[in-house]
Amino acid sequence: MKKLSLVLQAELEIPDDWELVEHSSGIFVLKVGGRFVDFDITPLVTASTAPDATWSDEDEKFTEDILDMVTGLDSQMEISYLQ
Repeated sequence: MKKLSLVLQAELEIPDDWELVEHSSGIFVLKVGGRFVDFDITPLVTASTAPDATWSDEDEKFTEDILDMVTGLDSQMEISYLQ
């Protein structure tokens, strides 16, 4: 068995009224109106080799099998203001 390390970094330009809050579960999430948003990984799959292939997570069993292989996951969020 091999180990794959995956580093994802994303930047989103978000509206000023979205805020970073601590959810009652103890994690920091975005508060968007009355909803709470967290980010996770979801593998996207295609069987096509075409440059314009459609990627999806529609195969729930395969997606679940991949996610079952995750042995650790950490995410951090920070809001900074554009100048």
